[in-house]
Amino acid sequence: MTGLPAIFEDLPDRRGDPEIDAALVELGPLERRLGYRFCRPALLRAALTLTSWCNEHPGSGWPSNESLEFFGDAVLDLVAADALWNRFPEQGEGPLTRLRASLVSERALAQVARECGLGEWLYLGRGDELRGGREREASLADAVEAVLGAAFLDARVAGQDPLAAAAKVFRALLGARADKLAPHHGVDAKSRLQHWAQRVHRLTPVYLTEAGEDSSPEEPRWLSRVQLQLGDGTTLVLGEGEGRSMRKAQQAAASAALAAVDGGP
Repeated sequence: MTGLPAIFEDLPDRRGDPEIDAALVELGPLERRLGYRFCRPALLRAALTLTSWCNEHPGSGWPSNESLEFFGDAVLDLVAADALWNRFPEQGEGPLTRLRASLVSERALAQVARECGLGEWLYLGRGDELRGGREREASLADAVEAVLGAAFLDARVAGQDPLAAAAKVFRALLGARADKLAPHHGVDAKSRLQHWAQRVHRLTPVYLTEAGEDSSPEEPRWLSRVQLQLGDGTTLVLGEGEGRSMRKAQQAAASAALAAVDGGP
């Protein structure tokens, strides 16, 4: 299959309207930020068009980006999985799935959209504009997915590698974040320490947590020590930490223990 879905076959760029052509040329700076030059910029324009704009311009011929967002969501999952799988080939399905979920979450996508200024390029209705639509996380995240879908379709129609095109956009937007991920990303220190303790000692860490002497309701301070009770009756203290709550103190103790036994948090 090399063509476009019917909804994108006859976009307004086919009309030969100089104003539309000029507006599409103005997308050049965004294309450079995305790391991909569209053979048919109208697909990028469609990816930036929200339903609220379409409702106010019913005869424009521009569809909303909803179908591109649906398609781009699948494209994003694929290129993200490919990038993570190649980086962490030794990891199993669980860790890779967790890493991908963290990388492509709505919050993460909205953040990269803000970093590249994608919100300023959105076409949205007046009411949506007044309600802060250009900064709405859902709209920004959806636009990122729609742009990826548009790049895939653009390359396919042009006879190029569609996945390579989508991967270029992925690298431009999310590459730096993907490079910073570690296999334990998204797993809290207590869980990681428990995995280590069960793997190495087949034991579960024990936390001893109490309020500090200078703790008060206004300025709470908790102290926690994490340890293992070894089979010979000895106690192995793994780490200590403090925090403004029991949970934070225990997480701090677990982080200290990981730094000591497993090369850092």
